[in-house]
Amino acid sequence: MDRRILRFSILIGMAGVSFTAVVYIALEYRLVIEGRDNNLHALSGIDCTGATCDTSVFLGDWQWTEPDYIVDVKSRFLIDVPSSTQGAGRFPQLDYSDREFIGKFRQPGSYEYGKEVWRIYSQGVLADSKNLEIVVGYAVKTPTKIIATPDSLMSDVDAALKREAAKIALDLSTAREAVRQPGRGFFADGFQVVDPNTNRVVRQGPWVPALLPRDVPLPTPGLRIFVYEGEVYAARTDTNDRLLALSSASVGGLWLIACSCAIEFLCFTAIARFLSRRFLRNYFALTGIRAPSLEDARRSGEGQNIEFKRGLSDDENRAGPVEDELLKSIAAFANTNDGVILVGIDDAGHVKGLGLDFKKKDRLEQKIHQLIRTRIRPIPPVRVTFEDVRGLVVAKIEVGRGESPAYMMGGAIYVRNGSSDVQAQTEDVVRLVSQYAL
Repeated sequence: MDRRILRFSILIGMAGVSFTAVVYIALEYRLVIEGRDNNLHALSGIDCTGATCDTSVFLGDWQWTEPDYIVDVKSRFLIDVPSSTQGAGRFPQLDYSDREFIGKFRQPGSYEYGKEVWRIYSQGVLADSKNLEIVVGYAVKTPTKIIATPDSLMSDVDAALKREAAKIALDLSTAREAVRQPGRGFFADGFQVVDPNTNRVVRQGPWVPALLPRDVPLPTPGLRIFVYEGEVYAARTDTNDRLLALSSASVGGLWLIACSCAIEFLCFTAIARFLSRRFLRNYFALTGIRAPSLEDARRSGEGQNIEFKRGLSDDENRAGPVEDELLKSIAAFANTNDGVILVGIDDAGHVKGLGLDFKKKDRLEQKIHQLIRTRIRPIPPVRVTFEDVRGLVVAKIEVGRGESPAYMMGGAIYVRNGSSDVQAQTEDVVRLVSQYAL
């Protein structure tokens, strides 16, 4: 019975955690809806014709939150990425930058995409025993800049980009944080640090033009849950014929979620176990009984777990010898093993039946339970049902082996021995106590 209660309690614990998770996801689903709206707004605001896409309308809409990633699927150009690999908004599957594209700017050069013109410079650096690529960029002309940088200043821009790349290289080689922000002694408008062996973005500041490597698979449209640096995120991806937009939102810390689930599971399980042992002991004691069918019981006859009784006394308020024998059998099964008592069948297995209508069935059931409550201590787990056999009524009394060490009827302990109910001897009592006392 304890194992059945434990299994039930574990199921309740799992169900409780699942229910809590569904409620939590429902509350956080608004973030997914917001991400979808941001994606669709960006996709509708970018006009793609020919080799590039015009992002001027999208970049000029300051009242709308941008998706975390926007990819031109045709050219693999990363139109937008989060401003830093540190913190929310990351999607590891898209944190790549093509090293061949970076390698084209060993000398400062211009790159044009749509209505944007950038000056880009890259250099290699050895940091922490790894070869890395640094790429920095300056926006010469963008939809958000009122005045474009004149060509006469390009030499100054190139020199400044080289200085910025050198500063980032020094930060990396001395293990300092290489996240610089515009307006804080940083000339360039954006930078990346990339591992050329994997094309993986190691560090990233403000956005700089980059291409997604061809061998990096694009995420499929829809919702995806993923873990990044100990945080659980929900990512929403939407596409049209040319573009892919992805927005992600933090759901919570992985360890916090795991600990919360573990605590909830233990609490639900403990509560279910306590309540089950307090109020459902008889139910679980009877649940595990494999009671034979009436026909199987008649074929096998009386034995260790089957007992036949011809009937009970007609007086509903009187308990005679037949009731005493019935209670002995109930106590013996409760002390020994699960069993079933069939009332209305003689010792030879012939169905004699009980003359009972619906009301009399109810009164007989009440009488049996009342006798058990008043004559057997403690009260064993018992279930009474009725079966009809060719118009004859048979009462079926199922008795579970209870969790108490011993059940006493009239001050005596009875055990089942084959097809007989016998009074327990000293060795029987010792066995019962040793098996069930703990």
